[in-house]
Amino acid sequence: MHDWDRLAGTATGQSVFGQAAQLSGMNLYVRLNANRAMAGEPLMANAPLHTVAVPNVEYEQVVVTPELMVIGGIRHQPDPFKLVVKMSSSQSAGISNGWSKTVIITPGTEDDWGEVDVTHLYLKTIGVEPMPGEKVFVEIYWLDTSTGFTGMEAREMVVVTGESPYQRRVKATMDNLDPTEESHVSSLDVDFSTGAPVAQFNAQCLGHSNVASSEVYLDEQLPSEIIGTGMCIGRSNDADGHINAQSYLVYMYNRSGKSQLTFAHRGGPYYTHTEVFGTGIIY
Repeated sequence: MHDWDRLAGTATGQSVFGQAAQLSGMNLYVRLNANRAMAGEPLMANAPLHTVAVPNVEYEQVVVTPELMVIGGIRHQPDPFKLVVKMSSSQSAGISNGWSKTVIITPGTEDDWGEVDVTHLYLKTIGVEPMPGEKVFVEIYWLDTSTGFTGMEAREMVVVTGESPYQRRVKATMDNLDPTEESHVSSLDVDFSTGAPVAQFNAQCLGHSNVASSEVYLDEQLPSEIIGTGMCIGRSNDADGHINAQSYLVYMYNRSGKSQLTFAHRGGPYYTHTEVFGTGIIY
């Protein structure tokens, strides 16, 4: 308790009068632990040794349409920092101050190559799509999940548009698998770069039919500009637990409205259960 009181003496809170308000040790204990609990972290009994300088959020744009809600161009921060996003339902164009109407869309997320797509979370939380021509109020800040301290809020008042030129980065995950086809992976996360022939490959390959490859079938076609062949590396354990390095080519095809990815073994000792990973150029 003495440590919490000591730390509270160096921390300040918000005041309705616009001036810094002094916090008690109990106030600080509740605030920091509420932030940690929000991010899925356990309560901490001991006070942090000192206050923590949490970075401000740096980003390029916030896009809000009825089908797309994205924060783009985020400067990444490593663990233990997580991004908290608060948004309002769409408000009348005449409203200039709707910050009291924001609610937490995500209590702590990581950006994905500088992008945070909250479309699904927004619709799940708010329940209705934003209306074109109205306003959505957005607040974002970093949360240090190790201590519960937060950074300064970045605020954005966004006018909802009917559509946006913003292009989501193309991905292929387990959610994209065609349920009518047999895919030979237990996990899949392929992330295609925007504007460059580069992809980040991650998959747990299971092999099939005595062929040194694993095939994946997607329920939709990949864009034609990223169709080609990529290369990545792999690793697996032999019967003695030794790690064996491998190389793979990844062939990508579009056929009959669907896409096929073939992870073809090309180097090193082959094992059916192999983790393939790494960034590769698509040619």
